[in-house]
Amino acid sequence: MSDEASGESECYRLLVLFYGVPPSREQIDNARALLPAARVTHFAKCDAHSERASMWTRNPTGRLPTSRLALEYDSDSVQWDVAVEVAHKLSGEAHWCVGTSPIPHPLGSNETFAGTLQLCSFERAGGLPDDALRRIWFHEHASVAVETQNNVGYRQNLVMRSSHDRLDGIVEELFPIEAADSLTDFFADGDDQEKMMAHIHRLTQSSERVLNLEKSSVIHMTEQRID
Repeated sequence: MSDEASGESECYRLLVLFYGVPPSREQIDNARALLPAARVTHFAKCDAHSERASMWTRNPTGRLPTSRLALEYDSDSVQWDVAVEVAHKLSGEAHWCVGTSPIPHPLGSNETFAGTLQLCSFERAGGLPDDALRRIWFHEHASVAVETQNNVGYRQNLVMRSSHDRLDGIVEELFPIEAADSLTDFFADGDDQEKMMAHIHRLTQSSERVLNLEKSSVIHMTEQRID
């Protein structure tokens, strides 16, 4: 287990999404020097694991990220104009978020996760007010997502500001590599098909309270902690 704080206490995260060539480590380090020091930093990108997990890909909006940079802070210490400048230097899009970690990412410094990161970018369910989105997603849906899936890392990011097209939320979930191409491994139920279907039904019902499935993109990447 990493030294990242556990539990559901809220923090702040700057997420930068990339839709073209992923930035190099040198480019990331140069850009990070312009920001306050983050408590923890993760970088994920598409690779062979993404191809193996292609059964989970959803692209209803026609915009799937190729990589993602995530910097976590204990306080609202990042100036928004600086965050946008950093994202621009990297040819990415900045999203400033309030985040929780129902299951903290289990990576130590410079470790790479052996499975996949499922990154879901979504718009909220129609007509859902801000306070209801936060309450349902953070305090009601989170337990359902943990109980119905074989996720070993789970972070929620409620988007407060975006430099480009507005998103309402970004979900980051880590799964064992076996779940990349297996329904049963993904939904943590062994060979019990009936239980698997019950998990899928329960998760879908809960998810639809929070997000618009027709405006939710999903892609799997490989995650690395880079601090």
